[in-house]
Amino acid sequence: MAKNIEPEKTDKTERETRMRTAIKKAAFALMAEKGLDKVSMREIAEKVNVTKPVLYYYFKNKEDLCHSIIAEHEEAFCTLLDIVGKEALGPEDIIRKGLLSHLDFFTRDPIHSKFVLQMIAYTLNAKSLTPPKNHKNTHEKLAATLQAEEKKGLLPKGSAKDVMALVSGLSSSIMLDAYFEQHVRKLINKNTMPCVSRLHSKEDAERLAKIILLGVKAYYKDAK
Repeated sequence: MAKNIEPEKTDKTERETRMRTAIKKAAFALMAEKGLDKVSMREIAEKVNVTKPVLYYYFKNKEDLCHSIIAEHEEAFCTLLDIVGKEALGPEDIIRKGLLSHLDFFTRDPIHSKFVLQMIAYTLNAKSLTPPKNHKNTHEKLAATLQAEEKKGLLPKGSAKDVMALVSGLSSSIMLDAYFEQHVRKLINKNTMPCVSRLHSKEDAERLAKIILLGVKAYYKDAK
């Protein structure tokens, strides 16, 4: 009998993992479409075809569910930045790969830009999502990666924060441009509305990475 305990535990773990994934996927889609505060736990349960008690077995409340969704995406970005930090050939490569990761994320699936804007709208309504303990923030991770390059002498002293500010601005632009192209532009006359996107491809990311690095180095050289 003891031999069957471990497989049973494994099966249960796999079932629970699949259910957590299904719940998060359904909640992500609903919140992206309707807004974080306009989606109820009952609606999410119905979407997954489970009862509310089942939903609360996996997530204690909607905020807990939101944290789990956000953490999953940020975990993926942080893992990517870990790889970038180890494999990148200097700060220019880090900037380029950081921009490409955002470009890929927001252009791969139109739902991503929708969800982020809904989350921003939620916080603008005087609401907040308090980060859980040990929360991994992609901006903090990228900042740490750039600071490491500064310590190596590959970025001017004190410039990592400026590079981070420029990359953050471009990352926000990527998200907004993706939203416009995916959800707004198709509703209007494309012939009368000029394209506002500025970062579409690998070549764009490479060019902007060079511009950022050259500009920062020139500024700090002149400032000495």
